[in-house]
Formats: sequence, C-alpha cells, structure tokens
Amino acid sequence: MRAMTMLGLAALAAVAGCQEAVRLDNPTRFASADADYVENVARRVLEELRFDIEYPEASEGRLATRGLTGASWFEFWRDDTIGTDQRVEASLHTIRRRALVSITPAGGGAEVFVKVTKERLTAPGAGPQSIGETYSIYDFQISELFERDELAPTPYEWVDQGRDERLEQEILARLAKRLGPVSPLR
Repeated sequence: MRAMTMLGLAALAAVAGCQEAVRLDNPTRFASADADYVENVARRVLEELRFDIEYPEASEGRLATRGLTGASWFEFWRDDTIGTDQRVEASLHTIRRRALVSITPAGGGAEVFVKVTKERLTAPGAGPQSIGETYSIYDFQISELFERDELAPTPYEWVDQGRDERLEQEILARLAKRLGPVSPLR
C-alpha cells in the first residue's frame, strides 16, 4: 500500500512539473531589435535545432528550412522534438518538420511569425489491404504479398500532419530569450 502511495505521489509530481510555459503570440513583436539582427538570431536558433536553411526558398526576411527528421527516443541530445508523446511518435514513425520564419520590420523593431509543419512518411499499398489478406500470409499457398517484387521501388509519400505548435513556441521562446522583451501586437 505504501509503495502505491509513493508511486502515485511520484506520478503527480511528474505531471505537475510538466506544465506548459508562458505562451507567446505568433506573430510576436520584438521592440528592441531591428529586423536584420532578428533574422541573424533566428538563423542561429534554427541551426541549433539542426535545421538546414533551404536556398533559394529563403530570402531577406524569410527563413525556410529543409525537412528535418524528428528526434527519436534515443537521441536525447536533440531538441527538435518537443514533448514525450511526440518523441515516442518519432521513435515509431518517420516524422519530419519544416520551419518557416518570417521577419518583418515593425515600428523600430521586428515582427516574427513562425510556422512549423509536420509530416509523416507512409508507404501506401505496401501492406495487407484487409484482415483477410493478413491471414492469407500464413496460408500454405504463396500469397500475393509474397509474390511482390522485393526490388521494386516502394512508393513512399509524406502525409501532412498539420502544424507543430510546440516547436513553434520553442523557437519563439528561444528568440525571446536572446532578443529581450516582447511588445504586444496592436
């Protein structure tokens, strides 16, 4: 009984420690830094997260990255996958993220908009299409799945999973830490 109580308290402490930090507006205005300086800092933040800037997609005031495969459970040194659930997902599936950071001059400062899209790799039609086909794998006769050409290319596709708001907030938080106070948008 005592062990169960201790385990419950440990779980409660873990959940209490996982509260989300202050949420920043997206876009966010940095009043104390000009747009060129903000762009340089944003470039460094993306590089720290292991993103590669994609040229010519990126231009002045706009940083676009190549797709970055998400950090798995065993890559504890990488910061590009935020949250235990997303780290587990990246360990079970191939997930990639692309970041777009847009910087515009705004009233002596700069306004920053961050958009991170998440995609999952899939191979449509590579597995059994029905439960009945799954059971036919164990049939004595050669099934259609075994007759497929193993050397034929598999048609992989990236399927859009929407935006990764946690990573967007992480990028904005790192920018705010380096650039100073955030001013409200009007």
